[in-house]
Amino acid sequence: MRVDSTLQALADRYGETVHYAVLENDTVIYRAKVDPPQGAVRLTSVVGGRNPAHCTAVGKLLLSYRLPDRAAVADWVVQRDLARRTDRTVTTVGALHEELELIRSRGYSVDDQENEPGVNCLAVPAFLTGPTVPSGAISISALAYRTPLATLVDDVETIRSMAEARA
Repeated sequence: MRVDSTLQALADRYGETVHYAVLENDTVIYRAKVDPPQGAVRLTSVVGGRNPAHCTAVGKLLLSYRLPDRAAVADWVVQRDLARRTDRTVTTVGALHEELELIRSRGYSVDDQENEPGVNCLAVPAFLTGPTVPSGAISISALAYRTPLATLVDDVETIRSMAEARA
């Protein structure tokens, strides 16, 4: 799978943990993970581990493709609990709908300490099985004090190019 070389290249470039994840119902499942080559602090995520979709960059990115309008978001939310993981977690239909619209317009997603305090993330789609619907998402997850979210956002075109060139 070429995604492994993409994850390694991104981890080497940014010095942070990189994941490939897929969406299953209301959770994301990490299918691959590469930790940074150096650094004393690493994330606790594991391959096969899960996190809620509504508060992760990879989850929200993939939901933006599956839930195209407010009605779809409302139908999805009514069947699940949007648990508040931090004080920044999106927990309402309206807020999630707005976030998914923003993600569709810019083509990437962020998690600004919404899933775990002190950890932020930027995700881009991975089109491994077709050109229109992503098979999953590639994310860079960073300790906020070490790599501020703004640093990743400022470099999103490079991140996207690296993901597209290697996927």
